[in-house]
Amino acid sequence: MRKRSCSVGTMLLMFLVTVICWANPGMNEANSGGDDLVSPQWTFLFYLAADNEEEAYADATIAQLLAGTASVVENHPQIIVLIDRLSDDETEVFEVVGGEVLSLATYAEQYTAGEQNTADGAVLEDFVTYALGLAEHENVVFVMKSEGLSWRGIGRDNTHDEEIDDQLMPTGDLADALVAAQVETKKDIDLLVLEGSLMAFIEVVYELRDAAPVLLATQSKIQPDGLPWAMVIEDLGETGMTSTELGIAITNNHIEYYSDKGNNGVPNLDTSINFAAMTVFDLSHIMAVRDAHITWAEITWDLFDDIYNILPHARDLSDVGGYGDITDFDYQSDIKTFMLEGLRLIDEAGLNFSELKVAVDDYLAEQNKLIVYEQSPEDGFKLQSANGLSIWYPPTWNKYETSDENDEVFGSTMHYEDPEICLDWVCDSNWITYLFEYFDRADANLAGNGPDGDEPPKPGVVSDKVN
Repeated sequence: MRKRSCSVGTMLLMFLVTVICWANPGMNEANSGGDDLVSPQWTFLFYLAADNEEEAYADATIAQLLAGTASVVENHPQIIVLIDRLSDDETEVFEVVGGEVLSLATYAEQYTAGEQNTADGAVLEDFVTYALGLAEHENVVFVMKSEGLSWRGIGRDNTHDEEIDDQLMPTGDLADALVAAQVETKKDIDLLVLEGSLMAFIEVVYELRDAAPVLLATQSKIQPDGLPWAMVIEDLGETGMTSTELGIAITNNHIEYYSDKGNNGVPNLDTSINFAAMTVFDLSHIMAVRDAHITWAEITWDLFDDIYNILPHARDLSDVGGYGDITDFDYQSDIKTFMLEGLRLIDEAGLNFSELKVAVDDYLAEQNKLIVYEQSPEDGFKLQSANGLSIWYPPTWNKYETSDENDEVFGSTMHYEDPEICLDWVCDSNWITYLFEYFDRADANLAGNGPDGDEPPKPGVVSDKVN
């Protein structure tokens, strides 16, 4: 059962409002009809959830916006920003115009009562509804900037309530808030940018399928300077862009900006560890990707008895970043790399499964439609296996069941099927079945018996943790 009981009705209403323009994304682009039309202008909405240790990163983004708007450009974007700081008890909302910050006091009067919990989807929905009402241009980008924790969520708030632990916004709450704001204002968000680490997971992309037609996210980490918005604003001043073109431009600017800076954002320092990577997704293809992945997973687990010793190697080869280099607790496998390396290793073992090869080809054909554009740095050796889209693939049942782990690292006590997270991917795909089959047959020394031990539930035995 889905946590968000109203989501079906909301999505249906959203479908009725937007199906015409989303069916043909070019219809909303002012320059799609020819060079004689006016180039599209953009409104940018920034949600800087910085009530955590990354406040300085939000300030870096604001500095980029100020620098980018300091000079007058023909297609100057309208920029509206919300920021919640660790160092301040207020939530500030302002416009960035001509290199200056202009406070929007009306928002404070209407919505803000001191400290806001920016991990709350209702707070995000209020802001987006308000900001869309002020949008001067038809084309809208929404940027969610905060600490990203893959399938667990994005947008951490750790000072809203001293009696409550750090809070994180589930991706489903983000999706619901964006959909509801668009329905309320009858205005579309054309490009959704997740400026948080580790968000290019299929679980996340699938969750956001109704929030916007184009999504920008990374399999890697967002480096300290963030995305180079000054460069993006400069590019918009030179030419109008569709939502897909803008996503590609942001990706290219991201790669260029960090090409000589590396992880610390300083020229010629630490350039061997460059995590700049980005993927542009056309979300109209995500359902076909899900269906093809379901078929591939079912065919694969039927072959587990023959290939269970091969899959762990393929999984390790598909690991993006390396354990501890991007995150302390995630297992992130690039889907394309895993499938292709699996086929290669199966072939090297002298085995041949034609139906599996067909399933891989069919899946990758659909993923190639979903991924419009993907870039990783040439010197980013930690990202060699990255091809644009990851999946959470823990190697053992112990690593899957994280709810009893030490809670010192935020998020480590969350588990994949947490009802508070309620991932649609968990409900709509067969990935959980695949993982249980994998844990059951993988070549690992697991202790315990049945659902109360370390082993996964056997066929026909369901644990309380799985329900």
